[in-house]
Amino acid sequence: MLRRYFYHLGNAFIFLWITMFIVVFADSLSWPVVPYLIKEFLLEETAVVAALGLLTSAFNLTKIAANILGAFLGDRANRSLIALLSLILLPISFTLLLFAADHVWILVSYILFGIFYGIFMPPINAMVAGLIPEELKGTLFGVFNLSWILSQIPAPIVGGLLSKTISLRFPLRLSLVLSLVMLTLYITSRKTLRGLSPPNQPALAHKTRKTSNPPTRKLLLLCLAQFFSGLGNGVLSPITAAFLIYVIGASPLEMGLAYSIGWGLATALAQIPGGRLSDKLGYKPVMVISTLVGSPPILLIPLFRGLEYFIVINALLCLSGNLALPAFSAYIAALMGERSLSRGFGLTSASFSVGLIVGPIMGSFLWTIFQPNYLPPFAISTIFFLLTLPFIIALKSD
Repeated sequence: MLRRYFYHLGNAFIFLWITMFIVVFADSLSWPVVPYLIKEFLLEETAVVAALGLLTSAFNLTKIAANILGAFLGDRANRSLIALLSLILLPISFTLLLFAADHVWILVSYILFGIFYGIFMPPINAMVAGLIPEELKGTLFGVFNLSWILSQIPAPIVGGLLSKTISLRFPLRLSLVLSLVMLTLYITSRKTLRGLSPPNQPALAHKTRKTSNPPTRKLLLLCLAQFFSGLGNGVLSPITAAFLIYVIGASPLEMGLAYSIGWGLATALAQIPGGRLSDKLGYKPVMVISTLVGSPPILLIPLFRGLEYFIVINALLCLSGNLALPAFSAYIAALMGERSLSRGFGLTSASFSVGLIVGPIMGSFLWTIFQPNYLPPFAISTIFFLLTLPFIIALKSD
């Protein structure tokens, strides 16, 4: 059945899949490198942890404004052209990282990354949503999510290995090359996306969804749920990196391995089951179950100090917690009309980014005031994830 739909979706879906894979692979190569670049510029632990939080917050602050712009443009202009224009920022960002002379260069690079992702993602998700049929929305969003998830399995390991065996900045050179290749490929192959209609016209023959204004209350509830999810992820981001570097003593290669297996592989394994479950059980039940099962394992992370324990626990929480990813995307696509797809993806992404602005700063602060007691920061992150439940449950009864 899936094969029949892939044939129907054609080259456009495959091209968007490949685009996301290469973009995120290039980005993920830099993950194990950036904390150690900052460590070269800022020698004290508290300064490094604070800088990691600042980078994440700066990224998401710019991403919010860019998300709103991307959502606005994606419903009013040619979506493939908007994605192309945003791709120009990617090689510029990697160039700044590669030749960074101090932590300010890295900060500017992350700001440009935020603008790129903020503008790039709403039209990309809207184009994907405009291609897939209603009855397999969750499953095919799970398949598309594999594009950016599978790329994050080998990339951090490759980045960590190259930084260890060649030089710390060598992975950034490879990221720059890949970003230029992707930009060239997109320019030369953009005609593949011409089959996608402008946002003010019907996209495909199988599209029958309503194009009336989407329910504002449901969209608001989704945004609030995403805010607390972003807050939980934001707190978790700097304290996880700090735990790996300063408590476990992980090298760049080991950090890449932890991200690849503990996050990437586990999240990838969750996509198809999560999509199938959402198509059979409904989108909202899967989101509730995923949150209830995936949040508590976070509390186990600070209780074990070995790298192998970290990978296993992180894989457990990512496998269960990310079952909701395809369900969430499919719910937005089902809720919003064809004319408002970019708006739905853009505003929910912006809400997530709002949480990611406050969260990393809070996480860095909590790490500093509670060390060497590392449980409270992870517990607070868990609470924020669980606070998404009232809004999801409200959706269920709406």
